[in-house]
Amino acid sequence: MDVLRTRNCDVCHSINGQGGRIAPDLGRGVERGFSPYVMAGLLWNHAPVMWAAMEKTGVAKPELSEQQAADLFVYFFAARYFEQPGDIRRGKRVFLVKRCGECHGVASALGAGIQPVAAWKSLADPIALAQQMWNHAREMMPALDRREIPYPRFSAQELTDLLVYLRSTQMPGRAGAFSPSSAGSGEVLFALKGCAGCHRGWLALEARPTRFSLTDFAAAMWNHPFRTLRNPAPLSYEEMRRLVGYLVSAQFFEERGDPEQGKKVFAKKHCGACHDDPSSGAPGRPAMAGKTTSFGMVVALWKHGPVMLSRMRLKKLSWPRFSGSEMADLAAYLDGFRLKRRQPPADPAPHP
Repeated sequence: MDVLRTRNCDVCHSINGQGGRIAPDLGRGVERGFSPYVMAGLLWNHAPVMWAAMEKTGVAKPELSEQQAADLFVYFFAARYFEQPGDIRRGKRVFLVKRCGECHGVASALGAGIQPVAAWKSLADPIALAQQMWNHAREMMPALDRREIPYPRFSAQELTDLLVYLRSTQMPGRAGAFSPSSAGSGEVLFALKGCAGCHRGWLALEARPTRFSLTDFAAAMWNHPFRTLRNPAPLSYEEMRRLVGYLVSAQFFEERGDPEQGKKVFAKKHCGACHDDPSSGAPGRPAMAGKTTSFGMVVALWKHGPVMLSRMRLKKLSWPRFSGSEMADLAAYLDGFRLKRRQPPADPAPHP
């Protein structure tokens, strides 16, 4: 949020209705599957229009550091900018079909030790929700067995609808903040809890292009015990913060593209017209090796973009547009120049 304010984004953009009206509201959702490379692509695609609007309104073109670009993404992630909207009526139906109401009262408790929905504080905090869903699944299984109720599983959309319905039954309150802990701390806990023992090889989370939203994550935590042990280790709120920090980092910031597809993108978008021409002043492909991360592309766009646009107009080239996957593929291709220069030594031959 601070980045949006200090870089004068709110002069043109509103944020949940507060701010300018020239550009779209940044508090409203976009496509599902939003990732750092998707954000880089969106910024790149709209940059010429944004620069023209800034010039017209007298707003200086801002520069961003990689950390600020990362902070901007985390804000959008925390605001659930890319989650599909929920529906109260669908959520009420989920509550009934999944037979939640047979144990959980909405306004009052139906049994000893079972809090009614009105008392659930976790509905406003996505990390607390994931923690409670993980722990509650462990506690709830014996009760379901006694009642002969199948263990309910939720898709992310069903859980989103359910949450919208359940929140509608409570008094309006302050929305919870997305506050994960450090990725390094969570990675250590991931190993200590035994998660790393199963999530390896094809089950390794780093290898999965999940692009989970917070509701996706909570649904996965709920569904997870059903597929594994019936007595998974409970997690405290702080432990869940640490795990979320690690898993968010693993799924987004380790995103990888396809170098072969990136080579095609480089040619299709005519990137070589400048980057393969030393007289243009643009850096060559080897110079960009290792610097073309999603956030690095955002930094380069805001630092060098206006000059790039002028040079492209002189060459009578149109400004290229990129999807998120094209951005990721292009970065992987450019990074390949560094990999080609630094091949690891061959493994020594085994002793006979």
